[in-house]
Amino acid sequence: MIRKICLAIAVIVMAYNVNVKAEGYAVNVQGVKQTGMGHVGTALNFDASSMQWNPGALATLDQKYSFSVGGFATLIKTEYTGAAGKEETDNPTGTPFYLYGSMKVNDKLAIGLGVYTPFGNRVDWGEEWSGKYLIQDIELKAIYIQPTVSYKLADWISVGAGLNIVYGSVDLNRALPLTSLGAPDGEINISGNKIVYGYNLGVFLQPTEKLNIGLSYRSQIDVDLDYSEGDVDFTVVDPVAPLFPDGGVAATLPLPASFNIGLAYQINEKWLISADVNFVQWDEYKSLDFDFETNTTTMVTTPGGQVEVPVLTDSESTRNWDNTMIYRIGAQYSANEKLDLRAGFYYDETPTNKKYYTPETPGADKIGISAGASYMLNDKLSLDVSLLYIEGEEVNGMDTNSGFGGKYKNTGFLPGIGITYNL
Repeated sequence: MIRKICLAIAVIVMAYNVNVKAEGYAVNVQGVKQTGMGHVGTALNFDASSMQWNPGALATLDQKYSFSVGGFATLIKTEYTGAAGKEETDNPTGTPFYLYGSMKVNDKLAIGLGVYTPFGNRVDWGEEWSGKYLIQDIELKAIYIQPTVSYKLADWISVGAGLNIVYGSVDLNRALPLTSLGAPDGEINISGNKIVYGYNLGVFLQPTEKLNIGLSYRSQIDVDLDYSEGDVDFTVVDPVAPLFPDGGVAATLPLPASFNIGLAYQINEKWLISADVNFVQWDEYKSLDFDFETNTTTMVTTPGGQVEVPVLTDSESTRNWDNTMIYRIGAQYSANEKLDLRAGFYYDETPTNKKYYTPETPGADKIGISAGASYMLNDKLSLDVSLLYIEGEEVNGMDTNSGFGGKYKNTGFLPGIGITYNL
């Protein structure tokens, strides 16, 4: 009876179409096998990589030891069309990666360690593009280290938990308009890093031999920089240089919580299908603010006399992002004892607000189409490959904070390669 109730709840949740608006600066590539199936994984227990999607799955692995390592190349391009015509990014190739290892302590208990990169963003518009006062280039990183424990409560249910130790960093450059001070444009660099903590929880259900159900939750983590952890550096000419002192800067960037539910069904010995729904709590991203340790003013002569006016002030920029849903489906076909083939599709809603749309995170509702394969090099070692194509809808957005707006279009290819060793 309990198993039937769990199955009914899972089917209802999967079928319910929640009308909310994760892409933003999320990176949806944490395993080559899963990426080949549209990045499903909440209800799959392929190998040690399962701990990222669902820590509860780890205790269900048949292998005593499991290791999985791999990486991706992110070839992403954004086109912008505005008053100056068409411009596009020259983004460096990103390299998200993962490393997982697990061990079965006994029939019920498993432990593991994962290192992966679920958030990040690299955008380079160049130094002289039309939006240079908003952003020239930005790099966001979040590297997760996750020690994990998983326990099988019964043959059909296991639970797991992971501690997320997160290294977060930001590096941002933009031009600084100084014509009002009678000086040429300068530049501002804001950077910082910090180690913060969160957690990852999961429940893995196997009500029948063919059906898996997965539920998982990853907590929100705020990368909260204070003056000692954030730095601001200005490049300006004399005599205005004293008005822009280098020093500390405080800022907060949320890495949002997510709740995930998945189903996987083994149709027969050849075919496996799986689907995930991910709810991502992006509405915590209200504003991107920079609090400079030192603010400055200057004296200006007016008809009424000398007036003190602000020069270097704290920066506040509204975002007001929305919560989002991602819908994923994928399949695996076992062609023979050595070769598995995979394909997948997903629809990823953007959290970005068109009223406060900025070129630092030019998001859009996206589709992702993927394919992949694994080839057994021997009875323990497999070579895994995948290819993901993403395309975003054209967005006509305006940043009302600055009045900068136009049309944006995103496309990208993400090839991936990895190896899996099970013993």
